[in-house]
Amino acid sequence: MKSIIWMEMLLLGASVLIFRSLWAFLDTLAWASGTVGLAVLLVVGLVAAVVALRRIETLSAKQGSKPKVE
Repeated sequence: MKSIIWMEMLLLGASVLIFRSLWAFLDTLAWASGTVGLAVLLVVGLVAAVVALRRIETLSAKQGSKPKVE
């Protein structure tokens, strides 16, 4: 169990570095800093989030472990 926790911490740290690098890379692109680029990235991010959440909900329902909403 201890090694799993360490690997989860490593994964969390790696995801922070990936996020930071992607953010810096997008800052170097002129279109990503403009109004249209930001709007496109926002829409793409929202669509990806909705797709992922719906897929998670579908998979949870199939397994019979749908989380309860309080």
